[in-house]
Amino acid sequence: MKRFAPVALLMFTTLTAAAQQPAAVDAPQKVAAVINGEIITVAKLDALYAAIPAPTRAQYDQAGGKVAFLDNYVAKRLLIQEALKSGFDQRPDVKLAVEAARESALFDRYVKEVVAAGVLTDAEVRKYYDDRPADFATPEQVKVRHIVISWKQRSRDDARRVAEQVLSELLAIRLTAAGESEGSRQVFVSRFAEAARKYSEDGSAEKGGDLGWVGRGQLDKNFEQAAFGIRRGMMSGIIETTFGYHLILVEEKKDAGIEPFESVRNDVREFLVGQKTTEVMSSVKRLTNELRQSSKVAIYPENVK
Repeated sequence: MKRFAPVALLMFTTLTAAAQQPAAVDAPQKVAAVINGEIITVAKLDALYAAIPAPTRAQYDQAGGKVAFLDNYVAKRLLIQEALKSGFDQRPDVKLAVEAARESALFDRYVKEVVAAGVLTDAEVRKYYDDRPADFATPEQVKVRHIVISWKQRSRDDARRVAEQVLSELLAIRLTAAGESEGSRQVFVSRFAEAARKYSEDGSAEKGGDLGWVGRGQLDKNFEQAAFGIRRGMMSGIIETTFGYHLILVEEKKDAGIEPFESVRNDVREFLVGQKTTEVMSSVKRLTNELRQSSKVAIYPENVK
């Protein structure tokens, strides 16, 4: 999809979208994480992930998706828990900053979702989406893990022998986890990740060889040809690239297509609201003037220094 860069609206303070949109939690729910007794449900994680800005979400999609986001969120919550434990949140200046952030988020969302509704209709948002299918095209993608054995610290022959040894081990595991069921696939993915942490010689090793979602043109040509030619849940043979000898596992595949309207509705709306900044701010001014006339407001400039 073509990612939009919304035009900033005058007076708006941009906050992290995840902080602006807390998730409603209904019990019982699947649990995504438990942090010192604090339960993070899958529903809350999904809502937080959907609320982050589209460009940031696209980066996460390329680097592990919600799992990577959850890892960062856990780190954030640990610091927040520590701040609460120490009473940091009770400092007057911190209370003031939290209140200012809350007011800013409420103002921003109310203007964009309520006030702007008189300027931008749902029909206009849908029409923009329907008229520009190319903007929402998604390329074919694969979610891959790999194990790479480099020849930087050894000869090519030695590197090849190590790669063959690892391949032999994984093929033996594959035979014991034979089958096309989801359970069998997940078992093999888990064992492949263990082997990657043990044998792989690049930065992805600590993540079990996870390279996330990748599209064509992002990888070494030989790697790409192999990855896009493998069925979901299957592993390659030994693939040579300029980095060494690789074993590739394809976890998931996505065909080329068009992003559903529901998944991009908020991004499109935010973009179009940005295009109508003048009209939106006129509506804001008109509404605030009306509220001033119908409200009791007393201002004491002599007390303001």
